[in-house]
Amino acid sequence: MTDAMAVLTQVVAGRSVAESLAAAVAAGSLRVLADGNWQRPNIDPTPSDWVRASRDASRHCRFYMGVMFNHVYRKQRVPAGCATCFKVKVVPKTLRELVALRDLGEAMPYTYKCGLDEAAPYSSGIYGAYFYLHGVEAARAAYQVVRDAVNAHAKLGPGVTVFVKRGCTDYEVHCGPSDRYSFEPWQVELEAALLSRIQLEPRPANDRKRVMATMTHWIKTAYRLGDDSYLDFTGGRRLYPAVVHYEPTDGAPP
Repeated sequence: MTDAMAVLTQVVAGRSVAESLAAAVAAGSLRVLADGNWQRPNIDPTPSDWVRASRDASRHCRFYMGVMFNHVYRKQRVPAGCATCFKVKVVPKTLRELVALRDLGEAMPYTYKCGLDEAAPYSSGIYGAYFYLHGVEAARAAYQVVRDAVNAHAKLGPGVTVFVKRGCTDYEVHCGPSDRYSFEPWQVELEAALLSRIQLEPRPANDRKRVMATMTHWIKTAYRLGDDSYLDFTGGRRLYPAVVHYEPTDGAPP
């Protein structure tokens, strides 16, 4: 397994690792570098659905989900590198609550992302905030910190849902339930060998311009989905003029 050729010829989920990496290149999930290794490109657009802060250099979600799960394991196996990943998820119901959670995320020590769940195929709801932990006990401890902060926040409160989940919802849909995941020693070796040859292109920094573009995207999504709390962030001005309503006369259609 330590030999590079042996890694590439290993058959996983019905095809060789080399074939899977070629499929990832064809899909745009990887690009080939001049030295024969690969790069996982940043695919987060501007504006993004998400605001993120990474405070844990050991997390390589784009590799494990974007390369291992989607292409090498072909959605048949959860990556071993995700075995200890747990998240505290908060489910805001309005843009007002989402922005409040972004502010909480910036004040907390956890790696987090918050933004739009509405386009994710396996997530329910419009908005989401996720705080990332290693291990269920760490997640349970963080849950209480997050729960208390949400309860105490003037724009959030006890009515906002907070819970602990394991890893990505995609894993649970294809390989769940998550309390029955199993991992093999060869996965650890394979993933380490490939990660050593796949460079992760850095995401752009959350500078003011990028955050403002994302915030504008959130406002437009809130308007489109009927969440009038977007008015908090436009000075009370509607994003577009209201349509004229024509009421029927004497109960008859106009």
